Amino acid sequence: MTKSLPDNLFPDRIRNLICAISKAGFFDRSALIGSWVMPIYQELYGIRYVLRTLDIDFAVHIAHKKIASRADLNQCITDLGFVDYFTADGMQRFTGGGYEVEFIGQRAGGRNKGFLSVPEWHITAMPLPFINILTDYSTTTMICGFSIRFPVPEAFFLHKLITAQERLSDAKRMKDIEQCSIIANIINHDQLQQIISNQRFSKATKKNIALSCDAIGFPLHRIGI
Repeated sequence: MTKSLPDNLFPDRIRNLICAISKAGFFDRSALIGSWVMPIYQELYGIRYVLRTLDIDFAVHIAHKKIASRADLNQCITDLGFVDYFTADGMQRFTGGGYEVEFIGQRAGGRNKGFLSVPEWHITAMPLPFINILTDYSTTTMICGFSIRFPVPEAFFLHKLITAQERLSDAKRMKDIEQCSIIANIINHDQLQQIISNQRFSKATKKNIALSCDAIGFPLHRIGI
């Protein structure tokens, strides 16, 4: 547990969303991910970053399909004034106040399934690889008296090194690279090595990591792959 966050760190709508799903127990194993983690790092580690996104992403821990329902997050979120909708490929999203909320889960193997059903929370999630890095290596802090889970900087950094090179959009790729370059300054080498030692990366993934490291001038030997 790290020090508490100021109550006004997030805009009201996002803070209310975080507190509501925290009260339901979501952050017991799941986490806030994406660019909205950067204000947390700014508060806790002193980085400087200008946030430029209205997309709010959560990594959801996928429990066994037979686990009992814990809470109806769909109802919880729509009660806050968000509207849920489904994309053409079955992805569930929530929109409200200009914000877009999405849940993302670990993709099993190489299967490119359209969406993941999460009966534990009555939502669906987008399946993507390497999400487990963000949830397995995470920590918690408090905001407005509620717990919030987020990836440790080293996990966030490694994940961005990988995903940056998979981006189809140049703008999104550059944003990932920018975030990597900023977070690189607060990386704990031992923690980074511990995370990497527990991963099995393909040649393609290792190449992506190397390309991202080169883009930010991060010594590849610190990655150790």
